Amino acid sequence: MKADKIIEHIAQLSKEAFEAKRVQLSFEEYLEELIARPYTLTRNAHQVLRDMFDQHGAYEVPGLESRQRRFAIFDDPAGDGAAQVFGQEEVQNRLYEVITGFAERGRCDRFVLLHGPNGAAKSSLVDCLRSGLEAYSRSDACPLFRFSWVFCERSEKGEVGFGGKLGSEDDTSLAHMDDRLITSRMPCEMKDPPWLLIPKKRRVELLEEALGDADESERERFVATDAITKGELSPKNKVLYEVLLRSYKGDWRRVLRHVRVERYFVSHRYRTGAVTIEPQTTVDAGTRMLIHASMEGLPAVLSHEEMHEAHGDLVDANHGMAEYSDFLKRSLEANKYLLTTVERGFLNLPSMTVALDTLLIGTSDEKYLAAFKRDASFPSFKGRMEFVRVPYLRRWSDEEQIYERHLASVARGSHVAPHAAMVAALFAVLTRLRRPDPAAYEGPLAKVVRKLAPIEKARFYEDGTLPDGLDEQEQQLLREAAPLLAAEWNGAEEEFEETIEAAYEGRCGASPREIQSLLSEVAVEQRSTCISPMDVLDALPRLLSDPTLYAFLRVPANGAYGQCEAFVTTVREELLRTLGRELRSASQLVDECEADRLFGDWLREVKALGTGESVVDQRTHEARSPDRKLMEEVERHLGINSGADEFRSNSIRRIAAFRLSNPDAPLVLRELFQVQFRALERSFYRERAARVLQLVRDSLQVLMGTGAELDKDRRTAAEAFGTRLITEHSWCEHCVGPMLAWYLRHHEEVGA
Repeated sequence: MKADKIIEHIAQLSKEAFEAKRVQLSFEEYLEELIARPYTLTRNAHQVLRDMFDQHGAYEVPGLESRQRRFAIFDDPAGDGAAQVFGQEEVQNRLYEVITGFAERGRCDRFVLLHGPNGAAKSSLVDCLRSGLEAYSRSDACPLFRFSWVFCERSEKGEVGFGGKLGSEDDTSLAHMDDRLITSRMPCEMKDPPWLLIPKKRRVELLEEALGDADESERERFVATDAITKGELSPKNKVLYEVLLRSYKGDWRRVLRHVRVERYFVSHRYRTGAVTIEPQTTVDAGTRMLIHASMEGLPAVLSHEEMHEAHGDLVDANHGMAEYSDFLKRSLEANKYLLTTVERGFLNLPSMTVALDTLLIGTSDEKYLAAFKRDASFPSFKGRMEFVRVPYLRRWSDEEQIYERHLASVARGSHVAPHAAMVAALFAVLTRLRRPDPAAYEGPLAKVVRKLAPIEKARFYEDGTLPDGLDEQEQQLLREAAPLLAAEWNGAEEEFEETIEAAYEGRCGASPREIQSLLSEVAVEQRSTCISPMDVLDALPRLLSDPTLYAFLRVPANGAYGQCEAFVTTVREELLRTLGRELRSASQLVDECEADRLFGDWLREVKALGTGESVVDQRTHEARSPDRKLMEEVERHLGINSGADEFRSNSIRRIAAFRLSNPDAPLVLRELFQVQFRALERSFYRERAARVLQLVRDSLQVLMGTGAELDKDRRTAAEAFGTRLITEHSWCEHCVGPMLAWYLRHHEEVGA
């Protein structure tokens, strides 16, 4: 294709996009849009943000206590997931709650402060909000408009504007005037919405009339905010408006001739509706007088007016969001203006006061917040701030996604073996957990939490896995105590290194940044081969070598909690168990559904025995008595050597209790009897352990090229086993052998 054709094609696309998005309108054209969409075009920044959340939607994911709502905006759809925030669903819901509150009240009357340890995703959460807002502003669902004042002396039709015929009756809009004929254009730095040009009384009447004919979705969410009922133009616009109104003898229509309505798009890079304010000492906004040189081309009637315009970070961020990065690193004196700004919604500047419609959101490390709380100014700030805690993650599957992405980026084409990220994630989570305080719990529950080991607490947070050795009452107590356990330390404060700080769970521990740095080192060392979970495991002790570098190593241990050296061993054992499950699955010696089938059969026999009913045989379809041999076989697998009758009765009662409490929920036996299912599977695996290990040894022989010594059946089985590990479990031909060899050397450590 020739260059001129390319230019012509792009030019045509650009013109079509310009027209489709209605980037430039006269006031009359804008008014038609306003009448059709009265809510959409009068939203404030917080209503836009709330609607942005809703536009992208939400879905449910597993959480610490139960399933939680996750907002799709934090998957970074605008950036194809590049800045996705993993986990932190509690924080997402808190942000949505705060922003919804602002939207319903019609204004932002609080400064939102995200606080937590370094690397907990505070800035990433703000980045997702901002990139989502940028994308939303470019969609048809969120047209944002401001306006400029346009002046010219002549047009093709003759004299217009102030070119010698001030009293001319010509009311043709200058919005679409050829720019070559425009002598001056004055944009609005505050991005005033054009509807502010409508006199207040008529503005409210117009919107009420428009709502009567608008879609139901427009009526449902409309709020007559103070900006709508009382809002005024910004000072510079007010001067221009009043001068023109006087010059045109009160003819409002002729004033609007000079208005060009312009659609704008939120852009962080170009500082339009989204600005990051760094913790420097410069002021966030100011004013400057418009001198005669900058007013060239304006009508003479305006050249004698003293006009000022605002400038600075908050001005650029108006009608969007302003992020205060490391907010509390700034001098408190530099922040005190926010006390009145957030409460009243107005920013006091030299020579003028301007209205702000901006989400003010900041981030802060927990250490700076601890110092701030002890400052004499804190009580004044506290009532004007919304504090949103952002802790480290406590579910290792969430943390694992962070490291999977990081490993993929640093591996540079090398294969990343399964579980490499899991090893790092589990270690990080273990360093963050706090020992439950039995004094915070009542009755038998105190005994249960006292015995909870770090890995047991991590598993409980991960997927609700209950520790072994609990009776049925203790299992139920722990299930019900999940919210208490997750929130136990939320209000705690403790002294650490002569500073009193927040002591919530997830406040201390290995930072994702520290773990990512370690993984980068591992990737460099293993550049020519696979990055295996064993490589990551071997690297973990490096984090323990220098307590002066890592604060989590200086936190006093409490029993088994905080014992970072022991956590390396714990992670090794969990990796062995994980590999054992994977090898058994690949061996196909154990039917994945065997436990479900056998426990279901046992339950059917037990129920029939208790009610005196017959059982319909699954094969013959004939009625028969309950099969006691089957019940005893299952109970042998479960390790129930005595008290079988009581166990059977308790199992039936547990199902009945679940059905009473959850009449519409599906009954999932594996969830209700998870301890029993684990016991069944362990029993099956013990019976087949020798065969699985033999298969592992045979497979190693095949991989090393000595498989010819095996008989045909064993060699065929070993080859199929290795193939399944590669095709179904994501190992590769280079790392599967070392993994099998490592497992053989260490499996006896946990009876894996």
